[in-house]
Amino acid sequence: MAAPTLAERRPEIFLAVLLSLCLVALSLQVRRPGGRTVGEGWLLTAVSPFIDLVTAVRSGIHEVGTWAKSRRALRVENRALTAEVEDLRGELLRLRNAEKDKERLLELFGAQPSPPPGTFPARLIAVESSGPFHTALLDRGSSDGLQIDGVVLARGGLLGRVIALGPRTARVQLLSDKTAAVGVLLTHATRGGRAAVAKGDGKGSVSVEYVPTIEPVEPNDTLVSSGTDGLYPGGLPVGRVASVSRNKTLFWEIQVSAAADPHRESIVFVLPPVRKSDVTSGPSVAERR
Repeated sequence: MAAPTLAERRPEIFLAVLLSLCLVALSLQVRRPGGRTVGEGWLLTAVSPFIDLVTAVRSGIHEVGTWAKSRRALRVENRALTAEVEDLRGELLRLRNAEKDKERLLELFGAQPSPPPGTFPARLIAVESSGPFHTALLDRGSSDGLQIDGVVLARGGLLGRVIALGPRTARVQLLSDKTAAVGVLLTHATRGGRAAVAKGDGKGSVSVEYVPTIEPVEPNDTLVSSGTDGLYPGGLPVGRVASVSRNKTLFWEIQVSAAADPHRESIVFVLPPVRKSDVTSGPSVAERR
């Protein structure tokens, strides 16, 4: 007897496959002690990686959103703190400048500062030289109350006088200018003062003229303004004698180390112009200390 062919056995194979599928379906519906069916367990096992991936992506998106919000908040807070720090730095700078002004006033006028009414602090913003002419520029002018012939005083001593004014600037003739001159008293610790005239040499220095060679003059003798020239009050430090030598005339050739160097000064004080009555009867700055 011949064996049946595949085509002849097709119904049997189909029936066997159908019965197998029914058995599998019935087995998937069997509930385990935990309450889940076998099919549910298989399905959860199959899709759990995708569920974990979706959960991780959602968590990552949430964390990124939280980080972005925090970063924006931090940037806003940082800008606010930066602005506050800049304001505090500006206030600190103003306080430091005010303290420096106070210290300079204390040095110039004594333990209790008492500058003449109408005295203004100013910043020396430029020093200019044009041949024998030496000037400086201040950051205050006529709109701030400065006047022509205002006396410019630095921490070390006399610096010069105001010769030109703008609304917000003032030009100062320095003592080293060729056309500048100031009446001085040449003094020594063991002898009285000798009246003389200090003039600029146009080269950045100051010299003293009209002191006869019969007068004793030594290096380190001090010079203060005499207050008799009608431009500067008396008692202001002008400098010290740097060198003394004889020339072919009857007068000493005296070079002076100026008390105030405009290249080293940033803050100066501008005193009001000398009144004519102060030249003969008014007290000097030294006497007002």
